[in-house]
Amino acid sequence: MKKQFLCSCLALATGMGAGYAINAIGQVNQRQAASGEDVIKARVNFMEEDIGREWKVLANFAKNGKGSLAEVEKSANALVALAKKIPGHFPKDTGRGNFPDDATRALPEIWKDTKGFEKAINHFAGESAKLASLAKAGDKEAVVNLIGTSGSYAKSLIGCNDCHESFRGARVKK
Repeated sequence: MKKQFLCSCLALATGMGAGYAINAIGQVNQRQAASGEDVIKARVNFMEEDIGREWKVLANFAKNGKGSLAEVEKSANALVALAKKIPGHFPKDTGRGNFPDDATRALPEIWKDTKGFEKAINHFAGESAKLASLAKAGDKEAVVNLIGTSGSYAKSLIGCNDCHESFRGARVKK
């Protein structure tokens, strides 16, 4: 019976095409990439495109007064959902020390201090949820205060910089 179950699982996994990577806590969370370089490219794309798209809505509202509280709420809720995907973009051995500094900004501290990394991600998710609630309640002043008027995520209070300060290295020119 055990052997039959194992064979069924193997057949199912094989039938998934490229398959899925399973992280340390056993969750299927990211398409398995062919190489570390592919993981890094997917991570950069996720951060710049997916998270960046939502940040732009927030920054445009707080800095330029463009958009609506409903759009802020939608983007903040999207950030909560995206925050859950962040750990899956950081499989072990895909940071500096394993790859050149100009290939990735992910520091080894991510894997040395996983609790700190998770805490920073949870703070980001929590503050994004708080932002969504404030936007839904129509509290424009609190929304702008949380986002910040500079347009910079690094100066925002939603927690982007918590992670970036501790777990992301300086940009290196290629």
